[in-house]
Amino acid sequence: MLSTKQLILNLDFEYKEITISKNTEFNFKDRNKAYILLSGKIISYGERDYTQLLKKNDPIGFAESILAKEKVLKYKRLTDIILLEFSAKKIRQAVNESNIAVKALIKYSLARIFKSTNVPRKSHYLFEDEFVHKNWKLLDTKTYNEEAIIFAHGNSAKNMYFIEKGKVKLISKENKLIKVLNAGESFGEIALLRGRKRYNSAISIGHTTLKIIKGIMISKLVINENPLVQLALISLAKKLEIINGIRSIDHHNKLKQEGLII
Repeated sequence: MLSTKQLILNLDFEYKEITISKNTEFNFKDRNKAYILLSGKIISYGERDYTQLLKKNDPIGFAESILAKEKVLKYKRLTDIILLEFSAKKIRQAVNESNIAVKALIKYSLARIFKSTNVPRKSHYLFEDEFVHKNWKLLDTKTYNEEAIIFAHGNSAKNMYFIEKGKVKLISKENKLIKVLNAGESFGEIALLRGRKRYNSAISIGHTTLKIIKGIMISKLVINENPLVQLALISLAKKLEIINGIRSIDHHNKLKQEGLII
């Protein structure tokens, strides 16, 4: 649906290209900046020593920029790099001026990334009120029995989902539990926004009723937005994908410590 490469082309003059040699000092923690890695290799690391090799077009600091938060991850350059530098202030201004339903989707994604904040419940109510209920009659309804597969790893992403009743568990491709979602929450937007196949699986817990939010509806919602807002959306989707990986490892290790799995 969204392509970082194409959005960068649409954002001419909205960023500054900077080249940094491997051994030159550079402050990634600047609250006033967010970045896209254009070339080179960087490892990000932080809580629980989980590391991630950043690839071309991966974001650095977009989620923190929107909330004016300090960046929690640290970064190590493995090679010389080229970054696209964006103004955090301009990102926040663009998001604040966006359609209220798009803003709600952004806030919901932020709440899932920074789950320790008190934002999550307000944010998913905002998305529920400003998009789901306003389009309720346009959304298809589907029911699932216990342990039914809603989508599987490797499936094409054509929809996202809102849980009307019941629960859904998200499972990584390594068969590790990422999260259990409850009524009122949405899921499936990461692969949809990024225009790629599913990395995870979604399985119903008990009798579950979902509202189907078709990709074409989300596309119409974001297509006329400022490219900077679209870039923020796809950057948050990438960030959430990384966070989900960390949480699946954490949960798996916790179950091991409790003796529930071998």
